[in-house]
Amino acid sequence: MDFFASQELARKNTRRLIFYFIIAVICMIASIYVIVMFAMGATKMQGKDPGLNNLSVEFFDPIALGAVALAVSSIVGMGSAYKISSLRGGGESVAAMLGGRRLPPNSNDPGERRILNIVEEMALAAGTPVPPVYLLDHEPGINAFAAGYTIDDAVIGINRGTIDSLSRDELQGVIAHEFSHILNGDMRMSIRIIGVLHGIQLIALIGYFVLRSGAGGRRGGDNKGGGVILLVALGLVVVGWVGLFFARIIKASVSRQREYLADASAVQFTRNPDGISGALKMIGASASGSAMEAPGAEEASHMFFGSMFRNPSSIFATHPPLGKRIHKLDPQFNGDFAEYAKSRMARRQRREEAAAKKEKSKTKIGFPAGSPTGKMGFPGMMGDSFPIDPAILIAGIGLPDDDDVEYSELLVDGIPSELADAARDVFSARCIVFASLLDDEDDIIREQLQAIAKGEGQATIDETLRCAPAIRNLNERYRLPVFEIIQGSLTGMSPEQYLSFRDSVDRLVAADKKVDLFEFFLRHHLLVHLDRRFGKVPPPKVKYRAINPLQSDICRLLGVLVRVGHKDTETAKAAYQSALNALDKPWQDDEEYLSEGFKYSTLEKSIERLNEASPKIKKRVLTAMAVAITFDKQVTVEEAELFRAMSESLDCPVPPVVASI
Repeated sequence: MDFFASQELARKNTRRLIFYFIIAVICMIASIYVIVMFAMGATKMQGKDPGLNNLSVEFFDPIALGAVALAVSSIVGMGSAYKISSLRGGGESVAAMLGGRRLPPNSNDPGERRILNIVEEMALAAGTPVPPVYLLDHEPGINAFAAGYTIDDAVIGINRGTIDSLSRDELQGVIAHEFSHILNGDMRMSIRIIGVLHGIQLIALIGYFVLRSGAGGRRGGDNKGGGVILLVALGLVVVGWVGLFFARIIKASVSRQREYLADASAVQFTRNPDGISGALKMIGASASGSAMEAPGAEEASHMFFGSMFRNPSSIFATHPPLGKRIHKLDPQFNGDFAEYAKSRMARRQRREEAAAKKEKSKTKIGFPAGSPTGKMGFPGMMGDSFPIDPAILIAGIGLPDDDDVEYSELLVDGIPSELADAARDVFSARCIVFASLLDDEDDIIREQLQAIAKGEGQATIDETLRCAPAIRNLNERYRLPVFEIIQGSLTGMSPEQYLSFRDSVDRLVAADKKVDLFEFFLRHHLLVHLDRRFGKVPPPKVKYRAINPLQSDICRLLGVLVRVGHKDTETAKAAYQSALNALDKPWQDDEEYLSEGFKYSTLEKSIERLNEASPKIKKRVLTAMAVAITFDKQVTVEEAELFRAMSESLDCPVPPVVASI
C-alpha cells in the first residue's frame, strides 16, 4: 500500500467511524425513546391498578420522539465536540493529558539525546518536520505513541521505561512504527475516536448521576415520581454502557488493523525486523510490560505502541496479541522472553560501544569565517546531478526505507556541530532563519537589521550576524535538513513569540521590494506548517475530487519546476508538455506558465488549492512534477530539493533523494 492509498484508507476508516457513530446514536435514541414511553405510561397509571393489563403505552409520539432525539444527539454531540475541542492543540494536548514533559531539542541527557537523535533522523528520512518529543517520566512500562491531527502538529511520546529498557535498534523500530502512524494519516482518526467514546459515555454518566441523585432523594423521603425517575436513569445507564460497549469494539477492530500495518511499515523503514520485534519481545520480558499508569491513558489506549493492558480481552483489544505481532516479524521466535532478554544484553553492549566510538570519531566543524552578508540560493547543489526514474520519486513518498535513514544520518553528521546545536535551540533557530534572508546589498541589509532590532532586539541581531557566515557557506545539500530541524525547534516558541517571529520574517522578505523563489519557499515552508501548529489556520480538508478545476494551479507549479531545471527555452517547453502528457488530460500548452511574469502570491494560492485535492489527484500531480524534473534524464539536487519542498507543501513528504540510486 503506497502513501496515497494509506491516506485514502485513513479517510475511509474515519468515514466508517462516523457512520458507526451515527448508527450507535440512532440505536441509543430508539432505546431511550422506548424507555421514556414506558415511563410515561407508568406515570399515567399512578393511583390505578398496577397490573400490566392496565399499562397503556403509546409507541409512536412524534413530539416525544423528537424531544428524545434532540436531547440524545445534543448530549452526545456536545460531549464529543467538547472532548475534541479540549484536544484542539493536537498532539501536544494528548501528551499533556498523559502527563508528558517536552524534551528540549538541545537536551544533553544521554538517554534523552539518544531518542531525540533517532526522532530527528527518522523525520529527515521521511521528509517531514522534526516533531517534538514528550517524555512520560513516571511510566516504567515500554510504550510510545504518536498524536496529532496532521504532520504539522504531530508529537512523539515515549515512556521512561522505553528509553531505559531498549537498545538503539529497538528504539529505532518503535519510532519507525510511530512515524508510520504519522505518515499514514492514523492520528486524526485516533483523536476523533476519543471524542466519540466520550460523547457516548456521557449518556451513561448522566444516567448514573441521576440514579445517585434519585436514590438520595428517596432516602430523604421524597418519593413522588421517584420510581419513574429511577427507571429512566437506569435505562440511560444501560443504554449508555451498551453503546460504549459497541463503540469500543469498533475502536478495537480499526486499531488492530492499523497496528499490523505500522509494524510492517517500520520494517520497511529500517530494513531491520530485529529492531521492532526486539522491542515487542522486551515488552514480554519486562515486569511492567507496556502498561500505562496515567489517568488519561485508557482514553488513548488505541494510540500506544503496545497494549496498555497486560491481558487484554480479545473483543476489546486495541492491539493484536503480542505473540502474533512478534511471529509476523520473527517466525522463528520460540516464545521464551526471559532467554531473549538475557542474550540481548551482550549484543546491546557491543552495539552501544560501537555507537559511542562512531560518535567520538565525528569531525567537529566550527562556524566558517566570512562576511555575514550574502544570500543563499534555494537548497540544492548547483551543477551536481544524477539520473533517477520518476516512478522512484513517487514510490518513495511517505514510504522511507533504510537507505533514507542511513542518508539522513549522514546529513545530520555533515552539518557543522555548532550550526546543528544552534538549529536545536529556539532562540538561535530564529536567528538562522533571519540570517538566511539577509540580502546581498548593504543598504537593504541595514534596513533588514533595523527591522530585526525593532521586533526582536539587539541580542537577536548579534546572534543573526554570528549565524550568517555558517548558513551562507553551508553546503547546499544540508540546507533543507537544517530547516526541517529548525522547524521542529520553533514549535517551542510561545504564541506571542511566534507572532513576533512571523512579522519579522515578513519584514525581511519585503525589504528588497521583491520575492524570489528561495524567499517564497523558505517563508512558505516554515510559516504554513507553523501556522497550523499555532492554530492560525486549520488543516486542509478535501475539496477537489476532480482534476479539471485545478488546471491553472497544476500548470503553474509545472512551469516553476521546468524553469528551474531547464534553462534552455525549448527544453523547458518540451519538459512542460511531457509533464502535461503524464496527466493524460487534453490541456493546451499555455506559455503563460513558462514565463516569469506571475506573482509568487499567486503560486501560494495555487499550492493552497492543490492541498485541498484528494490523495488520488495529488498523486497524479506529483507524478507530473516528477516527469518534469526528470525529462532530461538528469536531476540536479536543486531540482530534487525544490520537488521535495513543493511536495511537502502538499502534505506529501518526500525522503531525501540519494544520488546513488
